[in-house]
Amino acid sequence: MLNLRKYRQVIFDCDGVILNSNDVKSEAFSKSLAGESVELIQEFIDYHKNNGGVSRFVKFEHFFRNIKKQKHYKSDLNKALKKYSKLSLEGLLLSDEIDGVRSVLKFLNVLNIDCFVVSGGEQNEVRLALKSQGLSQYFKGVYGSPMTKQEHLLNIKPTESLYFGDAVSDYVAATVFDMDFVYISGASDWLGGTDFCRSKGVRVMEDFSKLII
Repeated sequence: MLNLRKYRQVIFDCDGVILNSNDVKSEAFSKSLAGESVELIQEFIDYHKNNGGVSRFVKFEHFFRNIKKQKHYKSDLNKALKKYSKLSLEGLLLSDEIDGVRSVLKFLNVLNIDCFVVSGGEQNEVRLALKSQGLSQYFKGVYGSPMTKQEHLLNIKPTESLYFGDAVSDYVAATVFDMDFVYISGASDWLGGTDFCRSKGVRVMEDFSKLII
């Protein structure tokens, strides 16, 4: 049984943990590169899914520099980022909550346990999406890219903390900062994530609906 009462802080990723938005992000990445080779776009989407929690800025630069091998790409990069930002925000605003997450947030709020969002998504978009969903009230801070998750955690200085995540970057961040980690698997893009986490003795939950609080 997961005892939430023992923690001083709880960190949440956003996509796939608070909002069921991973598919939205994948579709937005694909549409943002319309006109590019289908094969290159698929390679990029595979890269995106295998690098959950990494910012769009890093991912699009990887596409133009390493996948497409384009030398001068600043203009194309900015166009893709602008298009992605529009599509991503539209999708976030329409995304459903992960089952049970609001109940967990309310419970933690009653216990006065500080909750934070540390996301790979663009910070202003994440804040706007959570505000529109009526969820921002439960968080002491909501943080996103272009700063990395580990940079935000350095500022938060987690102590006796728990991290709910759905990507390898979340697991790594939790490990670096000596935090307990729970893998939320139901909407995750992390291929092999369940097997990996179980091999490390990490708790795996499909969503929050069966978490006894």
